[in-house]
Amino acid sequence: MAGTAARRRHKLSMASSVLLALLVALTGCPRSAQPDGGLAADPAPVSYPLNAQDYPWPKQEEAFAPVVRRFSLPAGFQRMQAGEGSWAQWLQHLPLRQPGTPVRSLQGDIILGGHAPALGAVVDMDVRKNQECADVILRLRAEYLRWAGRDDEIVFHLTGAGKISWPEWKRGMRPRLEGNDLRFYKTAGRDSSQASFDKYLAAVFAWCGTISLGKEGKALSGGEAQIGDFFVRGGSPGHTVLIVDVARDSAGRRKGLLLQGYIPAQSAHVLRASDSSAWFELRPGQQVDVPLWGIFEWSDLRRFE
Repeated sequence: MAGTAARRRHKLSMASSVLLALLVALTGCPRSAQPDGGLAADPAPVSYPLNAQDYPWPKQEEAFAPVVRRFSLPAGFQRMQAGEGSWAQWLQHLPLRQPGTPVRSLQGDIILGGHAPALGAVVDMDVRKNQECADVILRLRAEYLRWAGRDDEIVFHLTGAGKISWPEWKRGMRPRLEGNDLRFYKTAGRDSSQASFDKYLAAVFAWCGTISLGKEGKALSGGEAQIGDFFVRGGSPGHTVLIVDVARDSAGRRKGLLLQGYIPAQSAHVLRASDSSAWFELRPGQQVDVPLWGIFEWSDLRRFE
């Protein structure tokens, strides 16, 4: 189908364009703790509203280290509170690898060194085939909705026409490429197991991308950014980043932490806005400059509904 060809061109183009940037990013000296968005002081044991069991995928770390505990807040800013069990709260508590953990590819090769200037932290989540930038966000959204008992909402647009639905997948519907169209037929038995869900995600990774992600939710032409919103530029190449935490000062200004996947499939990771801070300025109408990619316009911002 046309979307498949576009996705292949997207991967090849992005892979070649990012090589030079990655060579630079692989280097970098270890940083001491920074006052704005650096590593927070090693805390005493804390009780969190969520724990490692709320993120049911393979993990590497024994200790639970959520996003909210890793990064110190910018001076004068307070973390925005999220509702109990919300998408925002779930993202704020995503588990992280230990400081200094590098970004690795599916094959285990180091893509970003543990102290690369652009790297804030690596998410403690397994890497899967074709799990690239848009796929990371779609996976996190699907994992959250399943955790929250909202299976009926796990439905995503395809790069071409149509959608791919977890409720339909559970009852045995499977994709078949016919010409340029992806059609679904009942070729399997009913199955709502974890193994079935993982196969559904693999199909999402194969048939969705930044073009399809740009159809999800609603565009935010104005207004403030919130936790769980995402910037997306669909195309070949295209890219997307997800806002996983937001802080606000007394004047109402907002800063956020951005998470991304990339090509080739690699560890999902939180970015740094600069060597001195992991927090990105989020000003309505203003551009957001993302390391290893470039500029997102405010018009690229979307929100899941």
